[in-house]
Amino acid sequence: MAYLGAIGDGFSSFFSIWQVCILQITPFFLAYVTGLYFATGPLGATAGLAGRVLLPAVSFLPGFTVMYALLTMTGLSIGRAFVFNLGTLEFIAGGYILLAALSLLLWGRLTMLEQLRRPAVLAAVSLLLGIAFALIYSPCITPALSKILGLAGRPETAVHGGTLALFYATGICLALTLTATVLVYLLARIGIVARHAALARGACALVLGILAGLNLSGTMIYYKAFFLGFLVG
Repeated sequence: MAYLGAIGDGFSSFFSIWQVCILQITPFFLAYVTGLYFATGPLGATAGLAGRVLLPAVSFLPGFTVMYALLTMTGLSIGRAFVFNLGTLEFIAGGYILLAALSLLLWGRLTMLEQLRRPAVLAAVSLLLGIAFALIYSPCITPALSKILGLAGRPETAVHGGTLALFYATGICLALTLTATVLVYLLARIGIVARHAALARGACALVLGILAGLNLSGTMIYYKAFFLGFLVG
C-alpha cells in the first residue's frame, strides 16, 4: 500500500459511511476550532482565518497522527506499552480535554488565557489535544485500515504498518481541517452568530466538555455504540 494511497483512504473515509465511526472526534474537533475562532477575536498575532483556524488545525495533526500510529504498532514493545496503559492514558486525555473546554468557557474572565493568542502557545495546546484525541479514538476497521493493522501487528513489518497508519490518520486530519475551515468561514458570515460570538464560544465549550465527560466517566463506548447502530442497520 502506497503512502499517498493511505492518505487518500483516510481522507475518503471521512466522507463515507465510515464517518459514523469518526463521529467520535469530528463534532468535538469542529467545536474546538470554531470555539477558538470566536474566542481569539480579530486582534493579536493570530488574527485572520489562517491564524485562528489553520494554525490550531495543522498543529493538531502531528499530535494525532503520531500517537495514532504508535497505538497501531502492536508488533513492537512501544505500541504494546501504549495499548496496555490505554485506560490510564484515556483518563488523562479526558482531563486535558476538560481543561481545553474550560479554557473556551472562561475566555475573557482569566487573564492567563490571553496567552492562547500567541501562535506558539496555541500550537502547543493544539498539538497536545491531537494526542488526547488519538488516545480516546477507537476507529472502525475499514478494509484499508485492516491491511495497515495487519502489517503493524507483526514485528517485521510494524514500522511500515505504523508509517502507513500515520499517513492514514493524516488523511483524516486533512478532512477535519477542510471541514472546520468551511464551517468557520460560513459561521463568520452569519450575522446573528457573529453578533453573539461569546454564546457561540460557550456552545463550543459545552460540546468539547461532553467529550471530556464521556471519557472521564467511561461512557464513550455507549456513544460509539449508538452511532455504530446506524452503520449496522
